[in-house]
Amino acid sequence: MDRRRLIKICSVTAALAGIRGGALGSANAAELKEYKRVKLVDDKGQAIKIKTLSTKEAYIFHYPYKGTPCFLINLPNKAVAGEKLTTDDGEYTWEGGVGPESRVVALTAICAHQLAYPTREHTSISYYPPGENPDPQRAGQIVCCEHARVFDPAHGGKMIAHNKVTQPLAAIRLEYDPGKDELYASGVYGAERFDDFFKAYKQELIKEYGPGVAKEEAVDSAAVVLLSKYSAIRDMC
Repeated sequence: MDRRRLIKICSVTAALAGIRGGALGSANAAELKEYKRVKLVDDKGQAIKIKTLSTKEAYIFHYPYKGTPCFLINLPNKAVAGEKLTTDDGEYTWEGGVGPESRVVALTAICAHQLAYPTREHTSISYYPPGENPDPQRAGQIVCCEHARVFDPAHGGKMIAHNKVTQPLAAIRLEYDPGKDELYASGVYGAERFDDFFKAYKQELIKEYGPGVAKEEAVDSAAVVLLSKYSAIRDMC
């Protein structure tokens, strides 16, 4: 890890020590928080089709705000519906995957521990498809290399590997139109930390999106792109 990245991690850690969840992140974790219903589209504005989604890599889209990244993952097997997950604010039930085989899931790409997230230049948090990592605990998992957190996308983003418990990744509710083979995002459930995220990365988000834009809600559609095309460099751990 380079020195500049280390300094940023330390500054975010210090900032988080003084942050309390605000209006954007105060929803009861046991309840679904509904946002605008948006269609997931490709870089040409055409609807994403489940039948075309790769199982070899995660995709990135931004929801429920223009500056909050999420993973879209086509799992190799059916996701586990009805998973009971616990956060600092309470318990909720994950709905599982969508699509013909219930394999497509979406989770926030903001680490539930210290808010690491994918940028255009770099990502320390990413999905390891089965076969990519020889460590069996990381195959098919979302891994954050900054503090070795491992989250299971087939079980609602539950943390599965670390000696200190971290909340699950917040999940995005997906809706599937089987007639058109189209996907929509329509809400978030789990422990939202969007307000913390906006405070911790205020300057970075202003630089990338402009003042206030990152906090604007996504409307109508959200562009989906492969993580490898979104982030120039991906940490491997």
